[in-house]
Amino acid sequence: MLRRTLISGISVLGLLLFFGCSSDEDNVNIEGVTGEIEEIKDDSFLIQGSDIEVDLKYTSDTVFNGKERNEFVIGDKVKTWYASQPLESNPSQATASKIEIIE
Repeated sequence: MLRRTLISGISVLGLLLFFGCSSDEDNVNIEGVTGEIEEIKDDSFLIQGSDIEVDLKYTSDTVFNGKERNEFVIGDKVKTWYASQPLESNPSQATASKIEIIE
């Protein structure tokens, strides 16, 4: 009886670890806006693309390529990826998974 309980407990723990540590890669890197930074706030950039303006929030999970977060300035051209689908508003709102400087 003790052996069966121990095996069941280990099985449940293994399943919890497997599902708890897996990630949903489908929505992590949705191609976002490419454009110019128009405004810098404490936790977001306002980016003007060719036909869209996006208030792009960044988090501790956001990857910055080409510059550190505090080195970005107004006028920088960037390419972005979203962590999830953007909200339809004016301007659009999204959370960044990655922000890359374009030279």
